[in-house]
Amino acid sequence: MNDDELLRRELRCAREELVRKRIRQSDDPPASNGQLPLMSEWDEAFLRLALMSVEDLETHIDRLERDLTDLKAGIDRPDVEIE
Repeated sequence: MNDDELLRRELRCAREELVRKRIRQSDDPPASNGQLPLMSEWDEAFLRLALMSVEDLETHIDRLERDLTDLKAGIDRPDVEIE
């Protein structure tokens, strides 16, 4: 699997987990604390997303979207200059 497909899968899973968490928060916040959702087999590799908070997921999604944009533009790794 190439980087583009891996990023897309992780982005899809992160978005789905964000929706699950938002629904749980609006339905019954106390009951949703500390529970992992039932996840399908294809996103098992991204189980760590279930442990992230809503804010962490939003930040992670933003990063994944930027990574995909960079990948499409031909940037594998951003140039980082250390001073």
